[in-house]
Parts: sequence; C-alpha cells; structure tokens
Amino acid sequence: MSSLYMCWFKRKKRSSEDSYNSIDSPSNDRKWPLWKMILVWSLVALFALVLLVFLLIFVVFPITFWLCYTLQRFMTFIPINSPKNPNFNDPGSYGIQNVQNFYITVPDYYDTEKLTKIGAWLILPENYPTTISNAINITEILQNTSSDILFYLHGVAANRAKPISQYTLFRKYFLVIAIDHRGYGDSGEDVELSEDAIVSDNLHIFDWLRKINSKSNIYYWGHSLGTGISCHTVSSLKEKKDFVPHGLVLEAPFTSMADEIAHVMGKVFGWLAYFNATIVRPVGENGILFESSRNILNINCPIMIMNAKDDGVIPWTFGERLYHTAIEKRNLNKQGNITFHSFPADKAYGHNDVTTDPSVPHLIEDFIQMCNEFNQNNRLS
Repeated sequence: MSSLYMCWFKRKKRSSEDSYNSIDSPSNDRKWPLWKMILVWSLVALFALVLLVFLLIFVVFPITFWLCYTLQRFMTFIPINSPKNPNFNDPGSYGIQNVQNFYITVPDYYDTEKLTKIGAWLILPENYPTTISNAINITEILQNTSSDILFYLHGVAANRAKPISQYTLFRKYFLVIAIDHRGYGDSGEDVELSEDAIVSDNLHIFDWLRKINSKSNIYYWGHSLGTGISCHTVSSLKEKKDFVPHGLVLEAPFTSMADEIAHVMGKVFGWLAYFNATIVRPVGENGILFESSRNILNINCPIMIMNAKDDGVIPWTFGERLYHTAIEKRNLNKQGNITFHSFPADKAYGHNDVTTDPSVPHLIEDFIQMCNEFNQNNRLS
C-alpha cells in the first residue's frame, strides 16, 4: 500500500513540475520575430529623434535667440560676403570699368578715439571723358564733377562687388559711391555691427563728401536692408546736419525690422505662443529697429519706391504700406511727392532684379525731373 502511494505521489509531483515548466519555462515563451523587434525599436528611435528635433527648433532656438544678441545681430544683418573672397581692388574682374576702390576713415560710433575704415567704390558716370588709372585722385574727381552724386546702400549677404548690373544703370545718371556698411566686405575690422553705428558712419561719410563737394545734388538709393539704412540716414541728416538730399529711392523696402522678422521667421515660428516674446521683441529691445514707417515721415525730399510682386524675401505689400503711410501722413507739397511702382510676378524679378525692367530708366528720368522741380520750387518759395 505504501509503495503504491509513493508511486502515485511521484507521478503527481512529476506531473505538477511538468505543468509548471510548461507555463513558466523561458524555452516555451512565444518570442517576437526579429523584424517586429526591429520595427518597434526603429519607431521608438524615430519618435525620440523627432521629439529632439522639435525641442531644438521650437524650444531651444527661440530661447537661444531671445538670450543671444550675437545671434540676433547675425540673423538680422547677415554680413556674409557675396561674392566670396572679393577682389575690391580689381573692379574690372567683375565686368565693370571706370571704377576705383577707395576707403573713407570715420570715427567709430562706440569709441570716438578709434577710427573705422569704410570700403567704397567710386563709379564714374557713363559719359565721363577719361578712364580711371591707378593714379586717380578721388578728391579731385569729386571736386570737379558736374554730375549728381548717388550713395548706394546694399542689402544683406552682399558687398559692393555684387550689384554690377545696377551700377551699369545708375552711372547713366549719376556719379555713384557704393558703400560697404561696417561689418560687410572689408569695412571695419572687429567692429560692432548695429543700426545706430551704420547710420553714424553714413553721417560721417556725408560730412567727408560735403567738405570736398558742396554743390552737387545728392541722392540716396537703398536696396532691401539698405532701404532701412537709407531712411534712417536721410532722417538723421535732417535732424543732425540740417541737410535734405535731392531724392531717395527705396528698392524692395520694408516697414520695420519687427515686421520683416515676423514675416520671415513667422513662417516657421509664428504659431508659437511665445513667438513675439522670444523672437520679434528682443531684436527691437536691442536697438535694431529700422522703423522706416516712422523715419519716412521725417524725410523732406521726393521718394520713389519699387517692388516686385514675386519678391520672396520682402513682400511687395510692405512697400505699398510704406507708400500709403507716407502719402497719408506727409505734407507732399512741403516734403516732396512719393511714387510707388510694383512689377508683375510673371516678370520674375524677385528680390534683386527690379532694375532690369525696361521701364526703370524712364522711371529714374521722371524721378530726377520731379526732384529738380521740387527743389527748384522750394528755393523759390
């Protein structure tokens, strides 16, 4: 009897162990196929990567931009050489003749005991009787010229060797002085780049020219960022120098830097609740304003605005808005008329090529005539 019981007990124990093993033994687990495991881990890694990129773009970058003035300044001015490695001493290598490279030394805005060297090109009028040689005397040419003088102020990601086709047009009507703003081209070494400093440089450059030539009519022509610089410069000339230039041309202008930043960076960051606080406002709080909508009200000379409707950098509507602001808030009889010209998108002029339109020479001629008539009437009144 006991042997029978022992036999039954052993069989029961073995059965229980087998049952236990069949449930818990790793050898009997249902393993996932390798491809499923790879898929799951790939999805986890992809999610982590997307989350990281999202945080970097939409959290880290706005906060960094808010806290870092250097980043704000770079992304506002974009002081990158275009063309690269420019040879300013050889304008002929860019396909333009009768151009002389030279430099103007001005007191630095931040340290008046320090001098800043501003690079420039002197571009002789098309009808100039002689050709430029290496021994050209800049002062002598400026003293003796009978031509109107045009200061050309370029935009971002450029230097004075870039707008060659524009110079070819301008020289039909003006003696051109093309300036590289501090921090662009070879203007200034280790200088601090700011709106007020650039405008201060331009005021000193005006003083330099006026000491040499006090009789020629002076025009300013700004492109892109150069429009904001031109508006601020011309407004400051009136306030600080009691001088009003003959005319001002704004090619692809914007209303203010805040509006331009909101337009460009708003395409990516505009949906963020903290977009204005971290990206738009900090730039203005650090003195980069370029408030052309305000500065244009203090300009007492005729103004011409030109925009391409396919401009992907600065919307043509900014130029239109600037025009309406000036029309509605300036005294046109006392401050000069303002004209606005937009060019159809199907002409594909974009941000840089408005001046290639066949109508532009006629627009310039009409504008010069308007400026002459306005200034003549002002002298008579």
